[in-house]
Amino acid sequence: MNGAARACPVCGTAGPAPLFEKDGYHLVRCATCTAVYVGEDPGTIDFQALYGPSYYTGGHDVVFADYTGQEAARRAHARRKLWLLRHLAPRVARQGRWLDVGCAAGFFLAEAKAHYDVQGVELSEWSSAYARERLGLPVITGTLQQAALPSDRFDVISLWDVIEHVPEPVPLLAEAARVLKPQGRLVLTTGDWGSAYAQRRGADWHLLTPPWHLTMFSRATLAEAARRAGLRVVGWRSEGVAGDGPLWRNKASLLVSRLLGRGDIVRLTLAK
Repeated sequence: MNGAARACPVCGTAGPAPLFEKDGYHLVRCATCTAVYVGEDPGTIDFQALYGPSYYTGGHDVVFADYTGQEAARRAHARRKLWLLRHLAPRVARQGRWLDVGCAAGFFLAEAKAHYDVQGVELSEWSSAYARERLGLPVITGTLQQAALPSDRFDVISLWDVIEHVPEPVPLLAEAARVLKPQGRLVLTTGDWGSAYAQRRGADWHLLTPPWHLTMFSRATLAEAARRAGLRVVGWRSEGVAGDGPLWRNKASLLVSRLLGRGDIVRLTLAK
């Protein structure tokens, strides 16, 4: 790459070790906290172009085949996720205010509003407009920091597959901590780079998709990012897949791999 790689977005250590190149971007590893991230400066990325209509309507096969075209399925998945969170997750409020950061077109919020007073924040101008105009949802366009929401306001905050997209994950988590109520919960999902499947696949891991995904977290680096943001871990859950092919991806195998903690996506629950 031209010039030195940027400092670690989790712990700030300079001088990362090179790992490999993927789709024209250089992946590097922090020598201190072991976070894996895109070494190029994210300031050179046009995020509005990156998350324009084609991102959500099937223009990029490596991310969404057709996000908006799968609304019914995605809303059904949101209902199942909400039931699990409201009934099984550690102390997630069953009512109150819910903030979804990086809410995309708003399908999760559309289901959550049956139980909560909802608010969304979404960087993409296109998808935030979709959520407001088509689904009638209160969604702010911009980053969470730009939204400037009141402190100690939300009972639950979600970041579904968001933290890997942002250039500076620790300030994002710190701002989420500021607007979270003292007894509230923050839940997030992201790819688990530390999983056996991700390590086996390496550069070919299906969630290694720069420039959309900028940081690849393990459970240890997620916990470190949370700690630096003033949050503490109160629960882990394994999601995702543990292998390739139908033997790994039928419903029974997916359930077993998740129960054993071998999925390549992790769900983390945090508190102040």
